[in-house]
Amino acid sequence: MISGCTGKDGIYSGIEKQDLTGIESAKELEFIYEYRGHTDNWASSYYVYQKKDSEYHITRLFLKYIGGETAPSGELQYAYSTEGAATGSGMLEDAAGPSVIYNLGSSGGNGTIPEQDSAVKMHVEWNGGTEDFELEPVL
Repeated sequence: MISGCTGKDGIYSGIEKQDLTGIESAKELEFIYEYRGHTDNWASSYYVYQKKDSEYHITRLFLKYIGGETAPSGELQYAYSTEGAATGSGMLEDAAGPSVIYNLGSSGGNGTIPEQDSAVKMHVEWNGGTEDFELEPVL
């Protein structure tokens, strides 16, 4: 018997809150903001969280290929921006690999963070394709 996730929630499998490493339980968090969005080819999750008794927040960005064709290979470029807070971009020189989930890194600091109800703009370029989409807050 073969089974699998279908529907909108299965799109984010592997890039959900419970997949974040370094967090044992929600009890140790002051807050966590989650933003998600997808297209026919990509799903992305962006997290901003802060542990209790810390003055620093952490951001994490994930990108997952969900397109029906073969996973991307070669160069993969991305850029993101949040309303009034963070921007970033990067390139993976060889996106080919056994996983279609890309951990695009984390950062931290004690500066401005996006509003919990704002959106994150995402841009992805791969194998000649380009997509722009928004990650909406999960409230």
